[in-house]
Amino acid sequence: MLFVLFSISAAFNAQESDYRFYNQANYEEDKKILEEALNSAESEDEKYEILWRLSRDQLTITDQLADSLTKKEKIERYSLAEEYADRALEIKQGAAGYHWKSSAIGRIGQANGPMNSLKKAEPMKALILKVVDDFQADSSDSWYVLGILYNQLPGNPFSFGNDNFAISYMRRCLDTQDNENRSNLTNYLELAQQLWERQWTKKKRAKEFEKMKAAYAAQAITSEKMKYYEGVMGQPFYLDVPITSINDKKEAIKILEYGLENFEKRAVKLPDDIKKANLLSETLEKMKDEI
Repeated sequence: MLFVLFSISAAFNAQESDYRFYNQANYEEDKKILEEALNSAESEDEKYEILWRLSRDQLTITDQLADSLTKKEKIERYSLAEEYADRALEIKQGAAGYHWKSSAIGRIGQANGPMNSLKKAEPMKALILKVVDDFQADSSDSWYVLGILYNQLPGNPFSFGNDNFAISYMRRCLDTQDNENRSNLTNYLELAQQLWERQWTKKKRAKEFEKMKAAYAAQAITSEKMKYYEGVMGQPFYLDVPITSINDKKEAIKILEYGLENFEKRAVKLPDDIKKANLLSETLEKMKDEI
């Protein structure tokens, strides 16, 4: 009976793991269960699914501890996240493995400082492009990574940064997120801040969106098309008016208001999400004061 109970507790269940991660934020518990499940995995495919989730847990746990860790400790722990992703990719070439390897590389670059972070940008981008182009994974997480990369990096001739591409990627991130199971407050905040900084008028938006429509239609590669997604998206789910009838700053406010309203409807509010909601609320009040 003890053997049977252990086997059941160590069995891998992808849905339960994702629920612990996204709905309960039980990263440490999930990691422990996944480590046990890895030892009893019955197939290579199962090992792959466990390993990329271990990478996800390890990276997220390190993110939470980052402020209390030394540079060396952060690099070691993020490197372990990359190692899990590498082990997954040795078994199978898959979108999730590449996504979490890319994320781990980015964190290692950040931990090493701005110049190293810049050096890591190209390999990080290459991995995410494999996810969205080679595997055709229309993933909110991957669009978020691209939105962050293009927003935070300098443009030509130093790097590939582009604020407008970043906003299109972030818009796609919001449109592909799992609104039923996640609060996604970080996504709302990021897009709102990017729009607030760009400050396009309603007239400017209408003019530029027309150009984007043509550019979107001309591209065949998914990641290239999505650089111009802003021009073809129509009316966002958080607005009651077409995107061309509002300016960047007003839309930024609407995004934060929607994010907070959506959060208040949640039956369960995790501590991390409450902190994010407070940040959204503070940012919203600042924006309203400035407009």
